[in-house]
Amino acid sequence: MNAYDRPPLVLVDMDGVLADLEGQFWTIWAQTHPDAPQRAQRARSHFYLEDQLPERHVHDVRTIVNSPGFFRDLPEIDGAADALNEMLDLGWDVRVCTAPLLTNPTCTSDKLAWLDKHLGAGWSERAIIAKDKSVVRGDLLVDDKPLVATTLSPTWRHVVFDAPYNQHATSPLRLTGWSTWRQTLIPLTGRTAA
Repeated sequence: MNAYDRPPLVLVDMDGVLADLEGQFWTIWAQTHPDAPQRAQRARSHFYLEDQLPERHVHDVRTIVNSPGFFRDLPEIDGAADALNEMLDLGWDVRVCTAPLLTNPTCTSDKLAWLDKHLGAGWSERAIIAKDKSVVRGDLLVDDKPLVATTLSPTWRHVVFDAPYNQHATSPLRLTGWSTWRQTLIPLTGRTAA
C-alpha cells in the first residue's frame, strides 16, 4: 500500500500546540511570585520555561510545572479542538503525540483527561505518549519545539507550530495557527480538500 492508499497520519504535539502550557504557567507565576520578573518583561526566545527566567528561579519554575493537576488545567489554544476534529471528519488519522514530564507525578493522566475534556470523548485513545517522537510513525508532526530531538530517522516531516521562541527553527514548514491548518497541512499531505 502506498502513502496515498491510506489516510494521512498526522501527529500533533500537545503542550504549546493544543494546550497553552506557557500561558497557564505565567498566570500561576504572576499569582505566586508577583515580585519576580513577569512574562511581559521576558524576551521569549527560549523554548524551556526555566530558560526564560534568571537561574535563581529554576526551582520555582519546576515546582509549578511539577504540581499535580498542572497539565489537566491548561487552557486550549484557540481553534485546536475544531481543527483536529475537522481533520478526523476528512478521514485523516490524527494522533496526539506528546512527551511526558517524568518529574510531574500526574502528567500522563492529566494529559489524557485533558484530551477528552477539550477535544471530545475518545481523544485519550488517540494519544501516544513518547519521550522520543522519532519512534512514532507518521506523515507530519506538528510541534512547537524548534528542533525535535530524534534517535531514529523520523518518517514524519516536522511542521513547526508558530511561537515566539521557535522563530529560528530550521524546518521550512510552519503552521502559523489553527485557523490556517487547511492551507498549510492539506498540501503537505499531497491530497486535496474534500
